[in-house]
Amino acid sequence: MKTNLSPFFQANYRKLAFSALALFSLLLIGCSAAGASGEGLAGAAGAQETLVADSLTATPAGNIATPEPTALMPEKPSDLPTAALGPRGQIVYIAKMSDGRTEVMLASADGSSQPVALTNDGAPKDTPVLSPDGQFLAYAASLNNNLDIYMLRLSDQTVTRLTSSTAKDGWPSWSHDGRLVTFESFRDGNFEIYAVDIQTLAETRLTNLAAGDGRPTWSPDGRWLLFVSNRDGSAGIYRMDADGGNILALAVGDAPNASPAWSPDGQSIAFTSWRDGNPEIYLMNADGSNPRRLTSNNAYDDYPVWSPDGRSLLFTNGKNGEEKVRRISVDGGIPQSLLADDGAAVYPAWSPDGAYVAYQGQNMIYIVDLTGNIVQRISASQQQASEPVWIP
Repeated sequence: MKTNLSPFFQANYRKLAFSALALFSLLLIGCSAAGASGEGLAGAAGAQETLVADSLTATPAGNIATPEPTALMPEKPSDLPTAALGPRGQIVYIAKMSDGRTEVMLASADGSSQPVALTNDGAPKDTPVLSPDGQFLAYAASLNNNLDIYMLRLSDQTVTRLTSSTAKDGWPSWSHDGRLVTFESFRDGNFEIYAVDIQTLAETRLTNLAAGDGRPTWSPDGRWLLFVSNRDGSAGIYRMDADGGNILALAVGDAPNASPAWSPDGQSIAFTSWRDGNPEIYLMNADGSNPRRLTSNNAYDDYPVWSPDGRSLLFTNGKNGEEKVRRISVDGGIPQSLLADDGAAVYPAWSPDGAYVAYQGQNMIYIVDLTGNIVQRISASQQQASEPVWIP
C-alpha cells in the first residue's frame, strides 16, 4: 500500500480521503498534479488514504549530490512466526516536527535508541521505499515548490536529487537490481511512467498514451512492472515488460481495480477491486488469470501487503480515520484483527522475519507482534510520524 502519496493529490496540508482507486478518478476528470507547494505530502502525517465511493466519478539543504468484519478470529498459534528475540533491525519513517519541518527519521526496531533525523531540509516528504540492498531510500519531496524524487544513502545521509522536472514526479519504486527508480510524472500533460538510472540520472519514458499511467511496481525478478491506468476508461491494473513493451491488461472493467502488490515469489498479485460493489481484496495469477476474492464485508478493504513468506496479507479495513489493520491467509478464511485499540491504524509494514508489524497509529509509529500485542512505540511523542519502512 505500500502505501501513500503521489502527485495524484490536490493541494492541502493533510492527506485526502482517496485510495488508489479514487485517486485515478482524479485523472479521469483531468486533475493536475499535487499542489505546487507540496502540501498534501506526508509532512502532515495524516491518516492513510482510504476508498471513497463518491469520488469515483474523480534544491534541498544539507548533503546534496544533485468497517469491520462480522467475526474475527486469531490465526492458529502454529501459523505465527517465532519471535523469541524481539524485533530486530531499524525503522525509517517520515515525521513532521513541532516546528513544521518534515524529515526522514531512523529508529531502532527494539526501541533501544532515540530516533535520529537522516535529512535536514525540512521539506514535505512521502512514499519512502527501500532499495533491494537496503542501502538507499527513495522518496518524493517538495522543495522550492517542486515535487521530485530524491535518494538518501542511509550510511552517510547523502541526498541525491534523481529528477529535476518542473512537473510533479512521485511514487518511486526500485528495480530488483537497485539500478533504476521508476516513478510517475505529469511532465507530458498527463501521468506517464518513467525510469531514472541512479548513477547516470538518465531517464527513460516507459509509457506513452493519452491516459493516466502511474503507480509503477516492479516484479521481484525485475522482468515486469505493474501499473494502474485509466486507458480503458476506469482504473485498471496492467503489466508491462521492464522496458515498457508488451503491455497486458490484468484487471480491467467498469469497476475500478488498483493497489496491486506482487507476491514475494512473483507468481501472484494481490489487489483491490470494486467489481462486487464494495472494495475488497483479491488475488490473481501474474498473468491476470484466476482472480479470486479474499475478503467479504461491508467495510473498505485496501492496500494489501504480502508477508515475507507469501502466506498471508496485511490490509487496511475501514473508512478514513477509522481504519484497522487486518491479517488474512492467502488461502482465505476470516481476517484477524491485528490491533485491539480504538485508534486508526494505517501503513502496516512487515518485519523481515514476518514476526512483527510496524504501523502508524494516532500519528505515532508502533510495533506489534502477530497476536496484536504492542511491543513498543518507536517514534518520538512530539512528532507526527507516518509511513514506516523496515530495514533488516
